[in-house]
Amino acid sequence: MKRNYSPFNGPFHDTYAIGFRLYAPGSINWRHRTIAGVSWNGNDQEAFFFNPDGLALPLTANPWELPELIRRNAVRREFASVHGTGHFAMKIGRLASLKSLGMTDWVTYWLVDQSGGYANDPAVWQRITEQDLAVEKTASERAHHDRRLTSDLASYVDECVAQRREHMAEQHRRRCVEDSKILAWLKGETPPPLFASVQEAA
Repeated sequence: MKRNYSPFNGPFHDTYAIGFRLYAPGSINWRHRTIAGVSWNGNDQEAFFFNPDGLALPLTANPWELPELIRRNAVRREFASVHGTGHFAMKIGRLASLKSLGMTDWVTYWLVDQSGGYANDPAVWQRITEQDLAVEKTASERAHHDRRLTSDLASYVDECVAQRREHMAEQHRRRCVEDSKILAWLKGETPPPLFASVQEAA
């Protein structure tokens, strides 16, 4: 029996609260937290979301809102296809069985033009940093003028920009580490148990 309601709002539910989201042009996007597309079975109301590396994401579809998200954001589609690998992907045996039947109920959609890149890429992060620091420089100059500061303008602006650069670099380091952990988790790579090397006392 098909469910005729959804217990959550929005086209999908981030069950682990990781922060998965669609690519947002003009914003900072992190590779392994970005939804690149979805394989959707409209008849059975089942979906497999995936990131730009093709790793399946642990998201639950809202069958009543997902079609509208697809209509608004799909940039290409592939019929009779299920995309996604890794721990949260469709099981291999089921996928093989579907392929033997033709998979006609499934369509894979790639969502939103993601050509702007991801903050994990050093060149993309450099561009983001330069744009942010240009804004910081203008804001610092305005603040120095508005507050009628008596300190040297150039020194004040340089200090503000340096602080902002340091803050952004630290934020980038933290986010890259977090994104690497998400990548390993999506692949099914888990660290060894905490006490794996400890012999239990007899």
